[in-house]
Order: sequence, then structure tokens, then C-alpha cells
Amino acid sequence: MALLALIAANAGIIIYIFNIKKTDSTDYISGIKEGKELAALYCQSCHMLPDPSLLTKEMWGQRVMLHMGPFLGFTSFNGISYLRAPDVDPNEYFPSKPIIDSVKWQHIFDYYIAMAPVNMPDQQKEIPVKRELPFFSVESPDSSFYSKVSMSPYVKIDNTQNPVRLLVENSATSTLYVLNSKLGIENTVKTPGPIVDLDFQQDGILGCSIGKSMAANNSRDGSIYPIDIYHQAILKKEPRFDSLARPCKISHADLNGDGKIDYIISQFGNLKGDLSWMENTGNGNYIKHILRNKSGPISTIVQDYNHDGLPDIWALFGQGEEGIFLFTNKGKGVFEEKQVLRFPPSYGSVSFDLIDFNKDGFPDIIYTAGDNGDFTDILKPYHGVYIFMNDGKNNFTQKYFYPINGCFKAIVRDFDGDGQLDIATISFYPSAIEPEEPFIYLENIGNFKFQPYSLPPGTRFQKGITMDVGDIDGDGKPDLILGNGFYTSKPGLYKEPLFLVLKNRTTRKK
Repeated sequence: MALLALIAANAGIIIYIFNIKKTDSTDYISGIKEGKELAALYCQSCHMLPDPSLLTKEMWGQRVMLHMGPFLGFTSFNGISYLRAPDVDPNEYFPSKPIIDSVKWQHIFDYYIAMAPVNMPDQQKEIPVKRELPFFSVESPDSSFYSKVSMSPYVKIDNTQNPVRLLVENSATSTLYVLNSKLGIENTVKTPGPIVDLDFQQDGILGCSIGKSMAANNSRDGSIYPIDIYHQAILKKEPRFDSLARPCKISHADLNGDGKIDYIISQFGNLKGDLSWMENTGNGNYIKHILRNKSGPISTIVQDYNHDGLPDIWALFGQGEEGIFLFTNKGKGVFEEKQVLRFPPSYGSVSFDLIDFNKDGFPDIIYTAGDNGDFTDILKPYHGVYIFMNDGKNNFTQKYFYPINGCFKAIVRDFDGDGQLDIATISFYPSAIEPEEPFIYLENIGNFKFQPYSLPPGTRFQKGITMDVGDIDGDGKPDLILGNGFYTSKPGLYKEPLFLVLKNRTTRKK
């Protein structure tokens, strides 16, 4: 056999020892060639064809193949049990028997193991990061917000209120804090699960609860509730939408032009999930319309990009067929789908935004790749922040990339007031050898060149999971709030804050 596997099971960990035939074997080389052709035929039925170079031999052999085999009907191979999601009906998502024979699967297996690198190359940062933050002052909350599990999946600078309010979710306790600009607590709201998004409307706010757990699952315990934050400080009991598969984004617009507000719901799920819009038929009734019946939608932006008076929908999918999709509104509730950017599944797409970088009137895209919470949890040189330029016809080409391990979000603003767009980034899966990565500020120095800065050494903030921008102190300059994703099981007294505030201290103004 081209691949010999020795299995040792200990606490659920499977260890493989590979012994691949010599590469001068004619049969083996022929099998590798056939494996490449078979991969192109079968391994892109659900997502973009991944190149072997995207992961190490170990990741392909020990992790990826064990999870991908079931989608081709394999429950085991060479005496090794394959891994299927335990919380779904397997007959609904996996073939009942292999759709290719074991020889072909072996060739696919051998192709990825043979052509993959032993180790991933290190990220190359052309401009070194300065461990200082001259444009911001760092403000931490009081000790009550410090913990050994400080995870805030949602933060918001709410400038709709006067004075401004800061909103911070604590996923460990399912508590939403309402803070004033001095970081004092104004209100607290207990929620049925971690809040990951709020949708602000003229007649109130909707809270999006991902469900009982932040971890990947196929449960349908997510919900979207009307929420009163500033007065009663309670979550209203009756959900607007419930039984949702890990919803992570709620947007609103009158999509069909009938004068009623409709909703776009991103149900990320795991295997289950979809992107849909809920047609408002009046009297609290809604009809669900599927935009894309695939799991993984993580964010949407509603924008009339073609200026025809109809709201269009941009959506990022971060699961399976990762990419950015544009749903053009054709009127009367009909949408035309186009995938404008496509990424391999190991990219871990997390966030995007529409920014006109060259001021030509067409939206460009800033995008972050960095979700490393699945079964390929190694550092990847292609994780980071990207800029894609629009040719005016929604064809996008990469213009800029800055590598950041585990990059989770990017916000674009002219932070220093020099007329050029800067970028603030966070990382939820930073490299231990690059402690500056949890927050990196990219100062625009012209011609798509950026000077990176980071939090000063010793700042207690190791994992950035979310971020928002707004004017906290009323000085007309954009400030930032960072949601921490810190957790540790190590003994000791070390704790980190649930969030940090970065006050803009630049002296330049437009």
C-alpha cells in the first residue's frame, strides 16, 4: 500500500505514522497523477479545489481526510474510523455507501500527502511591526471585567444615543452590558444565549443570539429577539424568529418594495444553515425565502450598488464554499446570485466590508481570513487582511495583503486625519511567537503601503474576537472598542479584561 497507518488512540487523539513508497515507483507516481485528476473531479463538488500546499502532510492525513471521507461515503478506510458529525442524521448529509472505489480514494489520499509540505512556510511581514500605538491611548475597564475566561463576541459604540453608550456582551454569562463613555455600567441585560449581533431600527433593536453554545454544532437553538437595552434593561420574551441554526447576523431592508421592513438572517450553522430573507406580510407574520441553501453565511451588507433604487445584498460565507456573494435585487423579491470572490476552505473567511479605496464610485472589498478553530489548527501564511479592487463590473482583483495569523476583522477609517484610509485589525488566533498580532493598526503611508503598529508590550489583550468603531468622547475622531476572546485553564492569578477601548489621540484633522 502507498500509505501505511499505525493507530494509537489516547483520549480521543489519533496518531498516524506515514510510510510512503519511494517516489521512483512507477505505480506510485502514476497513482499520484491519477489522484490529482480525481481530486479535481470529486473534491470540488462542495467547495473550491484545495491545493495540497495549503496544509501540511500531517494535517491532510490526520485531520482533513478523516472529515472529508464521509462526504464521499467512507465511514472507515484501512481500518481507520472516519469522523462524521454526531448531531445530524447521517443519511441526510452523507452518502450511504462510497461513491468511488477504495483504490481511487487511496490515490486521492496519496496525492495530497505526497504533494503537501512537511511544514508551512512562515509569514513574511515586509514592514516590521512597531510595538507602540502613537495614535491611540489604551483604556481598560475596572477589575470586575477581568477574568480567566473573558470572551466578548459583540461590542458596539452606539452613537445613536446622546450621550454615547458602549455595548459589551459577555458570552460566559450571557450578559449584555450597557456602559457610559467612562466605562461605568448603566444597565445589564440577561440573554438566552451569547449575543453576536444587534440590528438597530427606528422602532427598536433586535438581538441576535447564536444559541446556547458558541462552539460548532448543528442545533437550532438560536433566536432573534426584540430587546430593550436603555430602559427596562430586559430581553423581551417573545422572539421575532427562533429555532435558528447558529444565527450570526441580522440585517433589515424593504427588499420587495411593499413598504414593510424585511429581514436577512445569516444562519451559519455547521452542516445545517442557510442565508435567507424573511418577507414581512404584516401583523407579525413572515415568509422565509432562501437566498442560498448552504451553511456558513457569516455577514451581510445591504447596499444598492447599481443605483436602481432596490437594495442588494452582499454576503460572506465562511464554511465549505467560502467566498463573497452578491445577490442583485431584480424586484418583487427576486434576486440574482453571483459569486464575486472564491476562497479555499482552509482560508477561514471571517469578515468583509465594502470600501471605495480608489474613489472611482465602485465598492472595493476588504476581507479577512483567519478562522483557525476547525481541525486544521496550524499557522497559515495566507491568513491576514486583503484588499480586492473592483473593475467597475464587480470583478475583483487582489491589490494588497498583509499577513496576520488568525486575523478576524478589519475596520477601515482615516484614523489619523491625513486624508488616507487606515486599517485596524484584530486576531483571535495569533501566533505565540508574534504577540503583536491580537491588534495591529496599519497606517496608510501611500500607494497601498502601510506601516503596522500594535498594542504596547504588557497590554492584557491576547485574542481579539470582535471590534467596533465610533466617536466615544465627542471629539470628532474615530475611536475603537475591542472585544477580547481570552481563555485559559492554567493555574495562577493572570486574568484579562472583557474588552479594551482605544481613544483616538491624533492631532491632525481633516
